[in-house]
Amino acid sequence: MSANRLQSEAWNGSESTHWVDHADRYDRQLAPFSDAMLEQVQLESHHSVLDVGCGCGAMTLTVARDVGAVVGADISTPLLAIARDRARAASVENAEFVVADAQTHPFAEGFFDLVVSQFGLMFFDDPVSAFANLRRALAPGGRAVFVCWQGLEANEWVSVIGAAVAEYAALAEIGGLGGGPGMFALSDSDETTAVLEAAGYTHIEVEAISPTVLLGGGGTLDESIDFLLGTGIARGLLGLTETDARAPAIEAIRASLAERYEPGVGVELGTGAWLVSALK
Repeated sequence: MSANRLQSEAWNGSESTHWVDHADRYDRQLAPFSDAMLEQVQLESHHSVLDVGCGCGAMTLTVARDVGAVVGADISTPLLAIARDRARAASVENAEFVVADAQTHPFAEGFFDLVVSQFGLMFFDDPVSAFANLRRALAPGGRAVFVCWQGLEANEWVSVIGAAVAEYAALAEIGGLGGGPGMFALSDSDETTAVLEAAGYTHIEVEAISPTVLLGGGGTLDESIDFLLGTGIARGLLGLTETDARAPAIEAIRASLAERYEPGVGVELGTGAWLVSALK
């Protein structure tokens, strides 16, 4: 099996659909993490930057305003199509988008001053090899800065689904919690530090951040619920239930979100992530 083949199939298939259909809503939901990353990296006009797992390109295009050149890399062709359309619409000429598996792609060695990623580094079959490959792409003294999710219990936007499903089905080890690729694959900060050390990084710093986010970037209660139920994690968890239990599980999710809904604003939910920095 080639590296990350299953991830490639997922993100060029069903996993990409919701992101393509709701790119702007995802951007608004994740804006607090984008702000935290940009404050950390302190971009300079001479920087060359690699954005790994760039998705629909929001971070890449934001970075492009302040640096000489930026490359957005992602395994998903549908997401990159959105990114390229956005770049053309905004007349951004110093951003390039490439379809690439960051674990194995031959990025120019020693070229980038910064590697950044917003929730794009949790999906590798071989994390040490992947981070080593990204380190090779960094110039001497270059830095990698990324955000990754803490565990299920720290992320209310997932735990409200998990709590509802747990009433009707046993929860599987989802999203990399039991090892392997997935959204929670880097949830253990000590293990992530060990991976980075094994890949050759130094001066590793891990900071906990816990912003409140607007589910789907805001909207009515029904819009927020529909958005959440369309996410891959919701579809995966609800798929654990028997057919006759799915409706009551969804009603339980609705009730939980209704308690957190503010009219005219949307559903506010707690999150937990790690903001990680490491040097070559």
